[in-house]
Amino acid sequence: MKVAVVGATGAVGREMTRVLDERRFPLDELLLFASPRSEGVRIAFAGEQVTVHTLHERWFDGVDIALTSAGAALARQILPAAAAAGTVCVDNSSAFRLDPDVPLVIPEINPDALAGHTGIVANGNCTAITALMPLGPLHRTFGLAFLVTSSYQSVSGSGMKGIRELADQVEKLHGLEETLGHPDPAALPVGDVFARPIAFNVVPMCERPDPDGSGSTTEELKMAAECRKVLGLPDLPVAATAVRVPVAVGHGVSIYARFERPASAHAARDVLSAAPGVRVVDDLDEGRFPTPLDAAGLDDVLVGRIRQGHDDLKALLLFAAGDNLRKGAALNAVQIAELLART
Repeated sequence: MKVAVVGATGAVGREMTRVLDERRFPLDELLLFASPRSEGVRIAFAGEQVTVHTLHERWFDGVDIALTSAGAALARQILPAAAAAGTVCVDNSSAFRLDPDVPLVIPEINPDALAGHTGIVANGNCTAITALMPLGPLHRTFGLAFLVTSSYQSVSGSGMKGIRELADQVEKLHGLEETLGHPDPAALPVGDVFARPIAFNVVPMCERPDPDGSGSTTEELKMAAECRKVLGLPDLPVAATAVRVPVAVGHGVSIYARFERPASAHAARDVLSAAPGVRVVDDLDEGRFPTPLDAAGLDDVLVGRIRQGHDDLKALLLFAAGDNLRKGAALNAVQIAELLART
């Protein structure tokens, strides 16, 4: 089997290559592609150094499965031809996620969605995956009827440039922490990635405003639409708020979910403890609860703060944290490829 990674030098692309290696994906040849500026870069894989090549018009010749993380615009440009030539493309961008003819897959939740794919499979939004990992098994048990999420998203969600902007602003403000109680707006560091200073701050603006003028951001729209598609609930009411926080890696999601049937915190812990890819970390008295830093580098999504909705036996509140580069992107894509390799 010949496998390609497109966008191989980006944060997600490098993680894809690492996960393929760690999980010993059954391939005979690995091809790595990126933009011309990465031509000749070498990336470690299976004890060797694999050279990155510039993406070209027939990059997919002979490729069985391609894992792509190169942005929505490029995905729309290059993937249809690859799929038509017989390469199955697992795409990490937003380009095809809501296409009714393209399955949007989280292997632990809806693997059957792969059936009948036509050569392109969408990998979900990293924050939606973090929320859906606990919501999937809870929905199967109790029947999800209503959902509110607030996500706390790390700067790596904006790529390496987001991480560098946070580090640069922290350095510039070092020693000036006491002045932040009465800051001079003109003296605060300004970056190119985030709408406000991200160091020592939170920014309730992820991605872009909804072009239709709803007041939501595109990231919030993704959470709602992808939860509906993955769970097969096209009419599910969803209210989502997305906030960028000064964390390097790992997204957290606060969840309020109302179900069709009574759902106690105890029963929810039992369901989630048995769910693949979920790790329950939930004991306030012992100081056990999920954080993005705890989840960084892990395959599992951590879930805790599980409690009953106030005076509502059908409602639960919980908090989930997951590595947005790993389960939220690279690992989920490789797991989809593993399912494809078995068919």
